[in-house]
Amino acid sequence: MKQRVLRRVFAGLTIILSLGAAAPATAGGPTIHHERFKERFADDFILELCGIETFTTWTQHDTVKIFDDGSEQVHVVRTFVSDDPRLPIERGAATTFIAPDGTRRVVGKPLQLIGPDGGVRILDAGWVEFGDEVMVRGPHPSLGVDLAPYYCPPRN
Repeated sequence: MKQRVLRRVFAGLTIILSLGAAAPATAGGPTIHHERFKERFADDFILELCGIETFTTWTQHDTVKIFDDGSEQVHVVRTFVSDDPRLPIERGAATTFIAPDGTRRVVGKPLQLIGPDGGVRILDAGWVEFGDEVMVRGPHPSLGVDLAPYYCPPRN
């Protein structure tokens, strides 16, 4: 379950980072790429977690800055809105800093679930550093828990 959440939280990052590998080095300032997209898909995450078949619209805006030293900054703002009004809206806004050695630090609010009636159901905020060890600062209540009570509507 933890892997599914991390995959969803950082969805699209692989595509974004591929821009960095193809970008030419430039003198002076970073190379900057912007991307916006909207995609509608059958949501396997919700189907597996809640047993609900639904379509979800994923809206994302990202900015990638590639520096001469090989470091990168990737800022992503994303929203997942299900066609099923019983399900929460998932939002996230975070910046990933990638050092030339590949070490990554994600800073911001990568996960916020907003219930159908309003109100925040869960909020991850702070930073997570990925390297030889994973270091976490700030509240990340979605890690290592059953997410069904947060995402799924109550069963009658």
